[in-house]
Amino acid sequence: MYSDKGWSGKNIDRPQFTQLLTDLKSGVINKIIVYKLDRISRSLYDFSGLVKIFQKYSVEFVSTVETFDTSTPVGRAMLGIIMVFAELERENILMRVKDNYYARGKKGMFLGGPPIYGFDKTPAVVDGVKTSMLIPNEKMEIVRYMYKAYSEGNTSLGDIVRELNARGVLSPNNTPWDSCKISRLLRSPTYVMADIEVYHYFKNKGCTITSPVDEFTGEKGCFVYGKRPGNERKYADVKNHFMTLGLHDGVIPPELWLVVQRKLDSNEQIKRGKTGFHSWLTGLIKCAKCGYALKVYQKNYFYCSGKSNHNLCSGFEQHPAIAEVEESVKAQLVARFEEIKDVIIEENRVPVDPKVNMLKISLEEINQKIENLVKHMSQTSEVVSSLIVGELEKLAAERTEIEAEIEEYNRRNKAKIPYDEIIPLLNEFDDMPVESRHVIASQFINRINLSENEIQIEWKF
Repeated sequence: MYSDKGWSGKNIDRPQFTQLLTDLKSGVINKIIVYKLDRISRSLYDFSGLVKIFQKYSVEFVSTVETFDTSTPVGRAMLGIIMVFAELERENILMRVKDNYYARGKKGMFLGGPPIYGFDKTPAVVDGVKTSMLIPNEKMEIVRYMYKAYSEGNTSLGDIVRELNARGVLSPNNTPWDSCKISRLLRSPTYVMADIEVYHYFKNKGCTITSPVDEFTGEKGCFVYGKRPGNERKYADVKNHFMTLGLHDGVIPPELWLVVQRKLDSNEQIKRGKTGFHSWLTGLIKCAKCGYALKVYQKNYFYCSGKSNHNLCSGFEQHPAIAEVEESVKAQLVARFEEIKDVIIEENRVPVDPKVNMLKISLEEINQKIENLVKHMSQTSEVVSSLIVGELEKLAAERTEIEAEIEEYNRRNKAKIPYDEIIPLLNEFDDMPVESRHVIASQFINRINLSENEIQIEWKF
């Protein structure tokens, strides 16, 4: 008697079943009898392999419920037919589980597992279905600290790790923190008070957003879910995933959450291109002749990729020295600060006015209407197309008005970082890691065009 209680028939790597195969190969078994076919396997592929083993060792197979055995031709034929339906049943079960998972996700329900750090679960009912809702606990103050600390200038993930571990604060599994754990926590959309800017952030990353755009009012947190490769970290790539607003309230302001995401995005770009990343100008500096990126050559020089990779440019007579270019750009940075005294940063921390958020929601709705109308133009008659054109003109006019209102608001409410807060960063600039210098430079510089005799900087403001 071989019995694997609590094990599914879809898995043939079961303790007692493994013992059965061992005994079978040793020659002590002549016939295997099961109560029902799916007790041995639900996979047609697995079972076909088992049948070959049975045949190799001259072992007969009998199922009592299906009333057949492999010692007869009819039994072997019936066996194949039944296994097809067993496999179909398993796939239907998996499909139902998957459909239920995504249906719950679209309603903003908690999708199972332990709650993320800083939240507890509380029972809730949505459309008559029992589920759970997240509520903040005392650890949420640690989460707020992480977001605030990482958003500041040159603070690294390692700095936060060292601070928390020194304070004896443990991670969710009661072990010390590391950079990966903190990065994953900071990436989580569960914490953010999702507004229209968060909506656009995920939309631009290829996420399918299931909640209506007019619900992104800066109150609710959200969930991102979908299938990903087993070796890929959660939130590493949300393309082809789904994002929906949750039932719970967010806790991290959207402007702070987005500052952290952009810094993490910048770090990810650095990691992906780490080979040859010997200059904080990498990614910013271009050839003034052809516009292609300048790459690092022998760690100390720049070369034109337009010449080396595409043969579209004459390049430089002599490779520009990285140290000299960096020093010149840094000098222009300092001069720029001296000119404007107060530096305006686009990614400001000023809380978004609810009225402006609603304007941006209206703008997105208009853009969606325009997109839908344009799609239908080629599929309609000439008369209907002319009506669509008229509607497009009205929508375009509305869009222009809304964009003007938003631009006026931004002009009046730009956040400013005082000059005396910039100076310490510049004083420490040369001692910072290359990645940190790159993050700071990319906040202010849009592009650097390098020619034989000139360095031209295109500023973001």
